[in-house]
Amino acid sequence: MRSHLQGCGLKLQTVKSHHAMADAMKATAKAMYKMNKAVDVPAITKMMAEFEKENAKTEIMQEIMGDTLDDALADESTEEAEEQVVNQVLDEIGISFGEELPEALMGTPAVEEKTGPGKIAVEAEGADPALTELEARLNNLKR
Repeated sequence: MRSHLQGCGLKLQTVKSHHAMADAMKATAKAMYKMNKAVDVPAITKMMAEFEKENAKTEIMQEIMGDTLDDALADESTEEAEEQVVNQVLDEIGISFGEELPEALMGTPAVEEKTGPGKIAVEAEGADPALTELEARLNNLKR
């Protein structure tokens, strides 16, 4: 008898939840009906079509203007003026593309004299004093 009462209670609870769901669906349907009445779908469709046309016109105009500006500014004298300005700026900051790189040292590489692993030999024949100093500093850092 007790299990029969529990079964009836569960069925009542299920019916109550179904009723609540039906009420919610009813309210949703009313809201959708009101929105469909308030929104004019053909007018929105027409508005979107007009927007697409205007957007396409704008893109074409941008492309035409860009091409026109490119043609107007593609003058050879402009390129020469640009090159002069770039060269002037490079000269002001001390960079020159005309200079050649100094030649690499010719001869034997640095001779390892009782250096441990990871150490660089400090002296070599005809070595640059700046390079020798840098190698010595590097060896000091590795200690």
